Amino acid sequence: MTEILIISKADLELTTNSVCDWLNHYGVPFIRLNVDQISDPACYDVFIHVNTHKLEIFDKINHKKIDLEKIKVVWCRRFIDLVYDQVIRKENEIDENVLKFAKFHAAERNRFLRILYDFYPEWKWFDYYKDSLKIDKIEVLGLAEKYGLTIPETYIANSRESLRKVTDLNKNLITKPIFEGITFADTKGMYGTHTQIVKDGNIKEFTPSLFQENIRKRFELRIFCLNRKFYAMAIFSSKNSQTRTDFRNYDIFNPNRCVPYELPQTIRESLIYLMDDLNLSSGSIDMIKDMDGRYVFLEINPVGQFGMVSLPCNYHLEKEVAEFLIQQRTYA
Repeated sequence: MTEILIISKADLELTTNSVCDWLNHYGVPFIRLNVDQISDPACYDVFIHVNTHKLEIFDKINHKKIDLEKIKVVWCRRFIDLVYDQVIRKENEIDENVLKFAKFHAAERNRFLRILYDFYPEWKWFDYYKDSLKIDKIEVLGLAEKYGLTIPETYIANSRESLRKVTDLNKNLITKPIFEGITFADTKGMYGTHTQIVKDGNIKEFTPSLFQENIRKRFELRIFCLNRKFYAMAIFSSKNSQTRTDFRNYDIFNPNRCVPYELPQTIRESLIYLMDDLNLSSGSIDMIKDMDGRYVFLEINPVGQFGMVSLPCNYHLEKEVAEFLIQQRTYA
């Protein structure tokens, strides 16, 4: 009997693939639904009768009907939110019509996930995608501080004049998106946002933007949380000029040293309170240990990649996730 549903994407999901491999290894049947293909008639046939709550999905690639009545546990690994997957450029200018259609298309597919929840409220979600969508950086910073975690001095400004209220105090700042970063592509390659040091000379006009104190770090911490258990990795990124501000500005020719790390009990307890408040059973957490020995909380990503923590630290997190899903069937 199929009891596990995995909601993911088809492309660039090596961690999902590995979790599926472990489920196959244990002989546990599951269904994988790739939401980035749900609107492609070559991949799925979808029929919903709203009046009778009848929902039918036929997987045309694997030539089988998806039996939703037998599902107990859902791992919502990926979803389609209102941020489009790809931006297409035309003569170095963004085609606004393409952006509008991409946003509309993503919103339509995202609404489909809500139909799944509305039609099958008895399913046990890890995690429910609407809880993940509610994650807000500013709100999370406030909650982190409430539960005893240190957070950076944080500001939002929309002009050089307003930002001088901070820079005139000789504070060094970084900037990053208030909401979420974006990755996009054109014919020349892939592009993405990452944290940048603020230099007054390169600031002109900008939308209301997030600024934080530039913390002198001893090392960065990427932490994966699963069911109140924490798997932490220390990233020694500060000695490399390319990764000093943000380790995600990867240096593939000179990779950062990454090692397993044991979090202090007080930090683990604070993070448990935070995860519980956000109604999350899993997520990737970014922190810094600064030169004064403080642990500084930065942010949490409910669907962050964990393969980058699993492999260097031999945590075998894909196996842990698969075993967690198998275990949850008995409680559903």
